[in-house]
Amino acid sequence: MNSLTLKIHFALIFLAHALGAMCVLGVLASGPQLIAQLNLTAIQVGALASAYSATLAIASLPAGMVVDRLGTRPALTLAALVMSCGMLWVSFSDNFASLCIGMAISGAGYGLINPAAGRAVLLWFSPQWRATLMGLKQTGVPVGGAIGTALAGLGLVYGWQIGVLGVALVAGLLAILFFFLLPKKDTTGTNQHSPNITRGLAKVLSTPKLGRANLAAGLTNGGQFTLWAFLAETLRQSAALSASLIALCMGLLQLGTLLGRLFWGVTNDRFMSQNAALTLRWLCFVGIAGACMLLLLSHLDLWILAPLAALLLGFSMCSATGIHIALTISLAPTQFAGTAIGYTMLVTNLGGVIIPLIFGALLDYAGASFFSIGLIVMMAVAFWLLLFRVETQPNKT
Repeated sequence: MNSLTLKIHFALIFLAHALGAMCVLGVLASGPQLIAQLNLTAIQVGALASAYSATLAIASLPAGMVVDRLGTRPALTLAALVMSCGMLWVSFSDNFASLCIGMAISGAGYGLINPAAGRAVLLWFSPQWRATLMGLKQTGVPVGGAIGTALAGLGLVYGWQIGVLGVALVAGLLAILFFFLLPKKDTTGTNQHSPNITRGLAKVLSTPKLGRANLAAGLTNGGQFTLWAFLAETLRQSAALSASLIALCMGLLQLGTLLGRLFWGVTNDRFMSQNAALTLRWLCFVGIAGACMLLLLSHLDLWILAPLAALLLGFSMCSATGIHIALTISLAPTQFAGTAIGYTMLVTNLGGVIIPLIFGALLDYAGASFFSIGLIVMMAVAFWLLLFRVETQPNKT
């Protein structure tokens, strides 16, 4: 494939990741309109995100197996079509239960994206830039979130349904682009599809070190969701910061996330000999440093620690997914890459469900200092889980 073709293919992979965030934020950003027009409560609006995340987690492993069976182009096309149908369902909903069904459909569609996109990077692009591309494609998430929020803004003028219909239209358009512009075969002249899904699953589940790596992925992703949910309240409790400074810190958290996803990918490929476990250990160390700053904020009257902590935590804890996927494909057999990434995303997303509940209780019952200590301990455990060597596998092309 020539350079222009590869750039088009990567742009489509980037847009696939953007689509997932576009769907969920295109609905959640319409929360005020949903509350006013459908008489929903704030808890019910939050439950829409839970419905999306739950089916995303449940679908991840079977979705990876489907990707290995169908191939990348059909899987991404199917994902976009399912998400488009889910958003259409949401746009025609007039009650909470129906909204949840639509969000669950979209979440199931998004479950196909990570395995398919990760498999595409593995098979279509040079191994020398694999982690960099993994991190770069993950930056589609904040971009998609911004687009979804902008489309939700149409609801202020035309009604919330119009914004959601806009997301459904984008998803349908992307399905068409995936079908016509992505390669028909994952690798030229080679059938990389797994002939036996059950055998692939058994092979992946028995892959040495992958279970430990995935537990670490669940912890870092759980930390990301925890920071999204509770960092603002932790800063308020720690130092009674002003609303404007807390808003700045939340912005720096997102900025750190964007920069970190690029930095760690390039660092892994250029300076860590593509040893993703080593790169993730350094990432955990930076995360521990950020959490220590958050802890010090509770005891020292130094407001500057707040933005520094937010930036470092975004740069580390919120930036790990791409490198975790790079580690997965360096450990797992190439022919079962989709299943392996699905396994990783299953544990990763479960971490996003369980860990915030633990830290929410910690913040409520023990306070901001113990919340920060919990982050330090969690990243130290992730560091320990990643203390293994990754053997070079020449067949990983």
